[in-house]
Amino acid sequence: MSISLGLQGPCVIARLTGDFDFGSAAEVRDRVTKALDLTQPPMLVIDMQAVAVCDSSGLSVLVYLHKAVTASGGRLLLSGLNGRCKHLFAITALDKFFEIRTTAELAIAELNEPGDSPTFSG
Repeated sequence: MSISLGLQGPCVIARLTGDFDFGSAAEVRDRVTKALDLTQPPMLVIDMQAVAVCDSSGLSVLVYLHKAVTASGGRLLLSGLNGRCKHLFAITALDKFFEIRTTAELAIAELNEPGDSPTFSG
């Protein structure tokens, strides 16, 4: 699993590549959680377009991050779900729990709309 983190406008963007599973879940959780300190309230896009496999550990991290972001008054959007990941979200009904957009660009644009204006910390 590789994780690319960046900031675009008020949004933290986490682009995941590879298998989001037990072996990578803790690293994703820790790195993304740390990046959430960059804006308040946190605005997070997790791009999963290049994720081949997501297991229960990956799902647990996504639920954890969603709770952390929303507890701080922010928003988390997932993007790029495809294949097995999209099917997994459908059968677990997590596609009803998360805000999901087809592309990272659409998710970023939505979070950059007026009214979603966090302040930068640090």
